[in-house]
Amino acid sequence: MRVRPPARRHPLVFLMGAVAIFAAVGCERAAPEPRPDGLPESLFWGVRATQGTTYVMDLALLRTWEEELGIKCFTTQVASSVAAFPHLQSGRLHVWQSGIRDAYLANHGSAEYEDADFDIRIFFKTADVHLAFVVLPDSGIERMEDLAGRTITYTSKRAVTMTEAGTALLDFYGIGDQVRDIPNLSMREKHAALIEGRVDASLEGLPNVDVIWRDEPGARPLDLSNEATAYVQQRYPWFWGETASPDWRMYKENYRGVGPGFDYPRHAATTQVATFVDVSADEKLVYTLLETMYARFDSLLEIHPYFRDYAVDRIASETVSVPYHAGTVRYLKDVGVWTDAMEVNQQRLLGELGATR
Repeated sequence: MRVRPPARRHPLVFLMGAVAIFAAVGCERAAPEPRPDGLPESLFWGVRATQGTTYVMDLALLRTWEEELGIKCFTTQVASSVAAFPHLQSGRLHVWQSGIRDAYLANHGSAEYEDADFDIRIFFKTADVHLAFVVLPDSGIERMEDLAGRTITYTSKRAVTMTEAGTALLDFYGIGDQVRDIPNLSMREKHAALIEGRVDASLEGLPNVDVIWRDEPGARPLDLSNEATAYVQQRYPWFWGETASPDWRMYKENYRGVGPGFDYPRHAATTQVATFVDVSADEKLVYTLLETMYARFDSLLEIHPYFRDYAVDRIASETVSVPYHAGTVRYLKDVGVWTDAMEVNQQRLLGELGATR
């Protein structure tokens, strides 16, 4: 489905020092003329919302590219990946961030994207999202099987990946038809329901347990077996089972917050968030944006500590289900981050996409 943005501009000026970054919401534009150095005059970065941590980080990146490269950077508000991917394909949008599920389905021709032949590529991976069911210490729930007969919350119309992971996990443990689900709760509502005892378990992105710990420091995730997460991946290729690395910020040794932190190791059903570009995005532009980003990376960390998740050794992975852009691959090879396992996965994914076209 192609969604055409309205032909009007609403500039929002975000001043950072002497540099202004303009947010143009839903703007029509022609493809920019290339500069003598081969880079475009402007860059349009799609966003869902114009507030929050992710938006602050987006603006910091855009400011960096404006200062260092002289490219005029804009944010364009787009409601969803269904709307954003046609704009990537047409060149009206350069970059879009979403869960990897969206890009996988667009590339493989799901019902949501059946009207177009997409070839979306990863610019860089921004986060791994670890999921597990969380319970309170007095719940009497020790294992996933103990959720049978309980009231839980895990389904959401907006967070489709939560519904998929939760459904697959419950089916693997044979209790999918033995739980009562309260659907479509916001994060605040489901945390309140768990703390107040109105639900016995809540499927969570594990960093969100940080919020629950403010009221209930004993909250903990249920253990998931390797076989359980492999089952999730078999049903939904954008998941895999992962034991978070020892430097994960939620482990006791690294955690800085109000709760106890997690014991190492912690295995979870995992999916990814990434920034995406179309396959037609200029290779030099993609390479140069990454090169500039890491030249100023210490400054970005000073703006927000979550930029640590964008460290160059974290933005690439052999577990992704969408190929990386050629400019990204070239940069990661040049800095020594690209591995043989990543190359094997990249070629497998490219082969799968070729077979679907």
